[in-house]
Amino acid sequence: MSEIKIKHAVKLSGSILLVVIESPVNGKSDAILLVTPSEDALIPGYIESLEQTLSLPVDIQSGNEKAEITFEIDARLLDRTSEWCTEVGISIEQLVLAFIHFCVCTDNHTALKEWFSPSRV
Repeated sequence: MSEIKIKHAVKLSGSILLVVIESPVNGKSDAILLVTPSEDALIPGYIESLEQTLSLPVDIQSGNEKAEITFEIDARLLDRTSEWCTEVGISIEQLVLAFIHFCVCTDNHTALKEWFSPSRV
């Protein structure tokens, strides 16, 4: 069983869950995005069941991946995101990399279509 623990979970949409994981051994944190099986992903006990069933990494290699991404973003949104990332112990880069990894996995395309649907915008 992994030593990694779920530190925070934030529901981004009906089927996408942002999970911040942490290694109690070295104190490093990282972010992953998951497709949730139901609308009730944040009911009591769900996060605990995720820790038991989720294939979490044995160790977090925080900061080993580098990405250079250029995009325009609203300064207030960037500041709020930066503050939130600091609160939960991850970097904006880790959050962006989690999103990129999530998007490139073909298993997640249905959830992404929901997330980017015109009715949601």
